[in-house]
Amino acid sequence: MWYFTPYALAPALAFVVALVVVALVWPKRNQPLARSLLVLVVATAIWSLGNALETSNTHFTAKLLLIQFQYVGIILVPFAWFAFAMLYAGRNHLLTWKIFALPAALQSVSLLAMITNEWHHFFLPPFELRYDVELGLHYMAGGFGPLWYMHACVSYILTLAGTALVLTALPRAAQTYRVQTSAILVGVALPWIASILYVTGNSPLPRLDPTPIAFAASSLAFMVGITRYHMLDLVPMARGAVISHMDDGVVVLDAKRRIVDANPAALRLVGCTLDEVIGHRIIEFLPGYEHLVAQFHDIDTVATELELNRGAGPEYYNLRITSIHDRQGRLTGRVVVLSNIKLQKETEAELRRAKEEAEAANRAKSAFLANMSHELRTPLNAIIGYSELVQEELEEIGQSDLVPDLQRINQAGHHLLTLINDVLDLAKIEAGRIELEIEVLDPLPLLQEVMSTVEPMMRQNGNTLMLDIEGAPGLLLADATRVRQILLNLLSNAAKFTERGQVRLHVTRSADQQKIAFAIIDSGIGMNAEQLERLFKPFSQADSSTTRRYGGTGLGLVITRSFCQMMGGEIGVQSSPGTGTTFTVVLPAVV
Repeated sequence: MWYFTPYALAPALAFVVALVVVALVWPKRNQPLARSLLVLVVATAIWSLGNALETSNTHFTAKLLLIQFQYVGIILVPFAWFAFAMLYAGRNHLLTWKIFALPAALQSVSLLAMITNEWHHFFLPPFELRYDVELGLHYMAGGFGPLWYMHACVSYILTLAGTALVLTALPRAAQTYRVQTSAILVGVALPWIASILYVTGNSPLPRLDPTPIAFAASSLAFMVGITRYHMLDLVPMARGAVISHMDDGVVVLDAKRRIVDANPAALRLVGCTLDEVIGHRIIEFLPGYEHLVAQFHDIDTVATELELNRGAGPEYYNLRITSIHDRQGRLTGRVVVLSNIKLQKETEAELRRAKEEAEAANRAKSAFLANMSHELRTPLNAIIGYSELVQEELEEIGQSDLVPDLQRINQAGHHLLTLINDVLDLAKIEAGRIELEIEVLDPLPLLQEVMSTVEPMMRQNGNTLMLDIEGAPGLLLADATRVRQILLNLLSNAAKFTERGQVRLHVTRSADQQKIAFAIIDSGIGMNAEQLERLFKPFSQADSSTTRRYGGTGLGLVITRSFCQMMGGEIGVQSSPGTGTTFTVVLPAVV
């Protein structure tokens, strides 16, 4: 039979407030912290509802069933509180099934003993239904069995452990966190203080368990923590001395882009205290930079540079935004890091100035060498020309014994002129002094002229030279001088690095007639991968031994590639030691 008693109002109120808290927490149920709080509040609602109904009933069997119903919540509350405390204190990595295995096994025994208590009374001694005339209250009188004390020990241990975890977060938390944490501690402490008073016989209401009444105040404390201090949004984390003292500004945002935490460096940037920014959107503290917030509004992960001007000149920062996800991959927040890169920018500016000065000096050098073309070539041409005249006169007067010396002078002059021509050509290329002279070109006469020019060089090393034209080469619109120089450079190299071998010039026209390819294939010494990497670098040959043996400046291939690129073409090479080398030049039919 049911009856009205004012002593049922407090647990009934606790039940109603718990439902309100559930409604507040439910929208955030995707967060692990919110889920643990939901379990905690639902367990207290079960406890409070069962107590309110049991207090309002006069039937022994009904009261006994309602007491058993309450123990579902009573046993569940410590587990939910411990899980909540671990998540709140940032100990997520410790929250595994192993840590709950032993207490869960013991409490399962307690729950089974409670359900079957009427058979053995190991959990609770036999109850006796009594009536207090002064209070107008029907209540169940009884004590506690041995298994109940085991249940109580497990519950209090879990509760104390959870409370200790929350307390560890308190010293490291900011003022907002301390208020929030205090609300949580009040919420969990009141019911257990009331429970201890009841168990020890010191309760102000000896006929009633005041614990559900304390849950009314507990639920109110949770409501204040959720609504006023964003308990489920602002979770204190162990930031540590590194974050607090680092020069980089660090701002932690929740899933709704509200500020959860900020280190001193970040607070100095906006000129605010932590209490002034917590819970607010970051755009509120960046007036004039709304475009930056909008730019990164929908970006979870980014790394870029920002330029800010707060009135004292430009400031440069490296911005990094990193999204934070839970174990299920759901977005729970973001970490924004702002690194001052003023020194880096100054260093980059100095390097840029140094690079520009070096390039300017290089251009001046190239311009100087290009202008020196006439002054360098004229004396050499005079030496070569006069040596040839003297050689002819000596042959005419019969003093041929001096001719070999003059021939050596002539050969040395030609060799020196070739080296100077290479250096001057490269200087002109770097100085931008070379202009292409485009004309209609028939490749056949040009190829025959090139073959005739390099034929003596081939014979000198005992090489066989072949020309292989695949199909009709057709006409070209190109610079004949540069095409001739490209082929001469490559064929001269092949002749120089091949002895008693074979050199072949293979010419093909593409199927669409838009390109022509020249392949110079030799059976010479070849090159390895390391030598190929240095091949097109100025003043570099395969290695020092090659330079000593074959001579040269190492500029021929650099000039050749530059000419190819100037005409819109490209050059490639394939080689391996001992098997020869193949250079392939591909030029457009119309430059």
